[in-house]
This record gives sequence, structure tokens and C-alpha cells, in this order.
Amino acid sequence: MLWCTTAGAVLFVVVLLVNDSVKPGYEPVRDFVSEAAIGRGGWVQIANFVVSGTLVALSSVALSNAVNRWTGRLVGFVGASLVGAGVFVTDPVPHEQATWTGAVHNVVSFVVFGCLSAACFTAARWRPARAWRVYCRVTGIAVPALFVASGASAGTGGLFQRATIVVGWSWLAVLGLRAVRGRPTATGAEVRE
Repeated sequence: MLWCTTAGAVLFVVVLLVNDSVKPGYEPVRDFVSEAAIGRGGWVQIANFVVSGTLVALSSVALSNAVNRWTGRLVGFVGASLVGAGVFVTDPVPHEQATWTGAVHNVVSFVVFGCLSAACFTAARWRPARAWRVYCRVTGIAVPALFVASGASAGTGGLFQRATIVVGWSWLAVLGLRAVRGRPTATGAEVRE
């Protein structure tokens, strides 16, 4: 199940980047990732949210055992909220009046990025090598900073959001790989791949 963390993170980024280049009328520098779920071909991004989110959520129990309880729980919230982001499709930006599905989508999006940032800080205490601690803390600060920048950047919000996702989901992938490499064997020794 630890592999699901990495698989879900990598799948999400790959699908969104491919979708960026093939979705008609979609401008990745300007448009948010969630807006790819609107209209023709929107099912691709919806499926990306649901499948990737399910994989990440499934890894939460294994991460709780391999890393620590809070990191596992927070990653579980990230995955479940990604599924929610797929189920509740966003509103186009800009819009005059929000729909209830768009409002729910916005709430679960805040949960995704907030829990991801918090997971970075809880994981920093796990196997506290200096480089790992720094990587976790920098990512934990960069994710909300880039997220805020995406909302404040007229015309380039999509670019900043993609930077947020690449930074955050790369950390998730590394967390999963690091957890797999350090998992105990049947004899209690740690696997070193």
C-alpha cells in the first residue's frame, strides 16, 4: 500500500500535464487544474481526481504504520479530499455566482493543500536526517505560499497552481518511496533498496 502514495501522486501530475496539452480551449497558464473538469472532456480530470485521490487515501494506513500516525492521517485527508474535488466539480473562474458544488470543491481544495502542508511538518520528525527535515519544512512552507500566489495572480494563477501541485505531489511521491525503502521485513530488519 505504500506504493499507492507514489503512484497516486505521479499519476495525478502526469494526467494533468497531458490533459493541459490536449483539452481544447484550455489555457494552463491562466486556468486552474480543476477547471479542466468542466465541459467537454472534463471526465478526464474528474477521473484523475478520483483515481489519484483513492490511491493516496489507500496509502494512509500503511503510512501511519511506516512513518507516523499523523502523517498517515493527514495524507488520508489529502486523498479523500482529492476524491471530493472530483465528485464536486468547480465553477469556472471568474464566475458571478458560485454553485453549491463549486463551493464544496473550494472547501475540499483548501483541505487538500492544508493537510498536505501539515503532513510535511509531521513527516519531518520521521527518521530525522537533516536533508529530509529541510526538504519537508521547505515543502510545507512552499505549498501554502504557492497556493496563495495562485489565487492572487491574475492571468497566471494556473501556472502558480501547477507549481504548487508539482512541489507538493513530488514530496508525496518521495515520502512513499522513502517509506517503501525503510519498511520492516518479516525478521524486523529494514529493507534497504
